[in-house]
Amino acid sequence: MSKFHDVQTFIELSRHIETPAALHDLMQAVSREMGFDHFALVHHVDLRAQGTLISHVVTEDFIALSDYPQAWMDQYINDDIVSDDPVLLAAQRTGAGFGWDRLSDYIKITPAHRHLIEKTRKAGICDGFTVPANIPGELNGSCNFAVGAQRDAPHENYAMAHVVGSFAFEAARTLVARMRNVPDQKPVKLAHRELECIALVARGKSDWEIGRILGLSEGTVATYVKRARERYGVSSRIQVVLRAAYDGTIPFSELF
Repeated sequence: MSKFHDVQTFIELSRHIETPAALHDLMQAVSREMGFDHFALVHHVDLRAQGTLISHVVTEDFIALSDYPQAWMDQYINDDIVSDDPVLLAAQRTGAGFGWDRLSDYIKITPAHRHLIEKTRKAGICDGFTVPANIPGELNGSCNFAVGAQRDAPHENYAMAHVVGSFAFEAARTLVARMRNVPDQKPVKLAHRELECIALVARGKSDWEIGRILGLSEGTVATYVKRARERYGVSSRIQVVLRAAYDGTIPFSELF
């Protein structure tokens, strides 16, 4: 999973997902293509009330899709590990994707966390990469990609995993909205200058750099970016870029 075309194909397919099972299968396939053994696309909630079989669960309230080993998921849910999972705790403290070897950058690793990490490894979930999905007004969530024992995580595909994880969560949110019978929202329409600024944000440009390119002041650029975020109802620059790419407002090629 290193080709631009493969990621673009995943995004196009994710836009037309109609069932949790179909999204599960798509995530399983793309995870393998990227070099991971497992995935978990979840809201960080207590799943005990839902029972142990959560492989295809998307309800009006939360998302829980996973192909982790079933024995581990049973233990994870029954013991309510979600409340002290160091990976999920770290995901609540950043908007950027991170490898699990960097957990200490975001949280203080306690003896209890180390014990849980060891239990997770014994269950066959040894290393991975997490894409946070922290959207204002919604439950915190994440998309996690993992490898089993005796394998190194595919660091070279982390950037791809970040894009895939972000779009996967958007697809799951769309399923949730459908189950809630939420009317389809009118497409967000960005003004010309807002679109220009967001396209340059997608290329990693700062407000100062965008201003130099477009002949605008840095403050004016910041205003355009802020308006674009408000139109999409998101709080960060990366979120507005991903939402704009997901609905086709800016081409996927702008992400690379």
